[in-house]
Amino acid sequence: MKRIGERVRLRELEEKDAEQLYPIWSDPEVVRYLNMQAAGTITEVRSMIYILRSLSGKRKAFRWSILDQNTNELLGTCGFNEWDEENSRGEIGYELGMPYWGQGYMAEALQLLFNLSFREMGANRIEAKVVPDNLSSIGLLKKLNFRYEGRLRKYEWMNGKFQDVELFSLLKEEMRD
Repeated sequence: MKRIGERVRLRELEEKDAEQLYPIWSDPEVVRYLNMQAAGTITEVRSMIYILRSLSGKRKAFRWSILDQNTNELLGTCGFNEWDEENSRGEIGYELGMPYWGQGYMAEALQLLFNLSFREMGANRIEAKVVPDNLSSIGLLKKLNFRYEGRLRKYEWMNGKFQDVELFSLLKEEMRD
């Protein structure tokens, strides 16, 4: 199935990605709305890659590197923070390095991810949980045809407190090509 877009391509996250991921995952602005702390060392990035690859091997979570088609530079990652094979659904997560914000890279990468998940992985539903203040991510999800399902009050422990999250979903029959 197509994992290559006009400007980006997806490939499985690899250990060698740690060098290029460190500036992204260590940036407090990039991880501000994610359920993770900014990486303090490249060793922490390598550990996270190891955990994500281990979860992928167990089919519990999946992460792909987002690469620039022309330069092969790693722009960020996207994938499923949780994958529920029995119920054919997954919860997406994603981030881009700041220099690439607002240029349509993530929309393109997520379209590739959705094609992969609905056509190859057998997904019926993709969910996204977003902190209400993350207006950029909410806008992206709406652009990609996600539907708002409601607010989950004090749902996740993040940045030292329980946070509300907004739940969005996309069903297979709602997927745009």
